[in-house]
Amino acid sequence: MRHYFFELLACPACKSVELDLHPIVKERREVNVNVEKVRCKRFCSLYRKPAEQVPTSECANCVHWDIVEGVIVCKSCGRWYPIVEGIPVMLVDKYRNPREDEAFIRRNLERIPQDVLRLMRYPRVLS
Repeated sequence: MRHYFFELLACPACKSVELDLHPIVKERREVNVNVEKVRCKRFCSLYRKPAEQVPTSECANCVHWDIVEGVIVCKSCGRWYPIVEGIPVMLVDKYRNPREDEAFIRRNLERIPQDVLRLMRYPRVLS
């Protein structure tokens, strides 16, 4: 997942766009994109500040980073969503697989900061 796709997402549970992105594994990959077309409009998830405060030169660097593994946390309801093999898995609770959620947490437990783990409320794993 690219940082510039992040602002297109919303929490499927509560519909909030107030999400936090926490990359775990990133890879640099060459891409040929028009930075002006993909530049974040509202909020830059890489630098964690309003998009208008980020110079276009920084955006030209950002487009090359692909988030392979990570976690997205909703600030409103605390639900969390894994990013697996570059794809954000944003499913409502009834369609989530608890075993996959648990496997994701176990695989990444040491790499997810404690403050992020405290934000991750629903669905619960490793309780």
